[in-house]
Amino acid sequence: MPVLGLLVLIPLVAAMVVATMPDALAVPRRLLAVAASAAAAGIAVFLVIDFDRDEGALQYTESLDWAPAAGLAWRAGIDGISLWLVALTAGLFLLGITVAAHSARERPGLFLGLLLAAEAGLLGLFVVDDLVFFYVFWETMLIPFYFLIALWGGEGRRGAAITFVIYTMAGSLIMLVAILGTAFIAQDVTGQFTFQISALRGVAFSDAASTWLFAGFALAFAIKLPLFPFHGWLPRAYSAAPILVTGLLAAVMSKAGVYGLLRVGVPVFPEGADRFALPLSILAVAGIIYGSLVAWRAPTMRLLVGYSSLAHLGFIVLGIMAFDIVGGQGAVLQMVNHGIVVAAAFAIVGAIARSTSGDEIDTVSGLAAGAPRLAAIFLIVAMASLAIPGSNSFIGEFFILTGAFAHHPWLVALATIGIVYAAVYMLRLYQSSMNGPARGANPRAAELRPREILVLAPIITAMLVIALWPAGIVGATEASVAKAIGPAQEAAGRPAADILDPPVPNPPPEALPLPGDAVEEEPTATPADDPAPEETP
Repeated sequence: MPVLGLLVLIPLVAAMVVATMPDALAVPRRLLAVAASAAAAGIAVFLVIDFDRDEGALQYTESLDWAPAAGLAWRAGIDGISLWLVALTAGLFLLGITVAAHSARERPGLFLGLLLAAEAGLLGLFVVDDLVFFYVFWETMLIPFYFLIALWGGEGRRGAAITFVIYTMAGSLIMLVAILGTAFIAQDVTGQFTFQISALRGVAFSDAASTWLFAGFALAFAIKLPLFPFHGWLPRAYSAAPILVTGLLAAVMSKAGVYGLLRVGVPVFPEGADRFALPLSILAVAGIIYGSLVAWRAPTMRLLVGYSSLAHLGFIVLGIMAFDIVGGQGAVLQMVNHGIVVAAAFAIVGAIARSTSGDEIDTVSGLAAGAPRLAAIFLIVAMASLAIPGSNSFIGEFFILTGAFAHHPWLVALATIGIVYAAVYMLRLYQSSMNGPARGANPRAAELRPREILVLAPIITAMLVIALWPAGIVGATEASVAKAIGPAQEAAGRPAADILDPPVPNPPPEALPLPGDAVEEEPTATPADDPAPEETP
């Protein structure tokens, strides 16, 4: 059964149906949207349970020819890296669509349809094993997010949506050129024309080709993250988008960039990744410091959480570009941690903003007196954002810093500035909104409602489970991370003992001659060359 195909197809088909259903069928429309997202979440749960944690190669692989003459085919599979991003995406979109099904008032069918389309695009991106389909899903998730911002956003929504599209499209077009270049250059090396990501690993690109191709992909990934200084779209989009959409942008869509680095950039172009490892690590640390400083002085709650995401994503990039098993595992774990923590943070910001005229930090205080449940959950989320020992974020950040310190100790020392400032801006947000005399809002009106508790309960539960048992995620990532960073470790000249999964040359020496190679034909005997027959007595 094509499990991964169904995972993508169910929300995609449901998106088209839900968006076109008339308002007279409002209840069935809501039920269909939630059911489709729940089906995707159910498939994700099955994958998590049935996944072979000791296997580093792709599992549940699927292949279906689409345009064989052009080398195009639907190829899909998941490993220990993509598994958890699929689970994160399916889980958070289920919660988001459930909320939207009961709260969307303006064009609810189109709103739900666009959310389902965005979910399908992200799920497809995380399971596909083909560069062309990778690009298709990369662009597919852009379109619904554009309309979600432009049609349902707040003040300045059209400008924010256009800025978002211009930034991401610029990177996407460069990535498209890099995809085509990858296939044609690899054909010259291997004799085979393919866009299959797993088949392109180990191809002996020249240093120049590997560097330029990696740069093309890395630019698109850096914009989508976003990575400092390619974050120009972030403040406008995060400020103008509906709070639900902002949460999904920060919690899920941002993972597309870091996933691309670990899935395509580092394993396929190891020499280029090695060339850019230090510059990208420096940019990551710059983003950690910059994001923390701006979050400290952010005027609104959503911008504070948004810029804190810029800092947290910098830690993830630092862990990936260290080319270290521990750092890479920490990066994967922190992708999940950041997704659920930032989703909870935006849910809390939405609850506070619901009881006030806005989400300005300095205009609201004293909510804890009338909203104890909100204050308690907010404290848990704030401590997780600080990555204090005992929180779900602690072990992931510890793994990242441990792996990166072995190779760039001075960068890790600078990155700790972001840890210090995380305490400053998160404690500022908590104390200014929860403590002190009541001001700017009715504390009782800010208390979490049953529907909001139902949304936050599974997120908080996931945070507690990861805090108590991080091995549940980390244990399934080692083989896949080792396979992903092995080529870059070899390119960086790391000791053989550190390379747990050495890259396999593509093509292997025994595969020669290759398709398209000139094969020297053995001379055939001619009658003139035949020896004279022996005479019989």
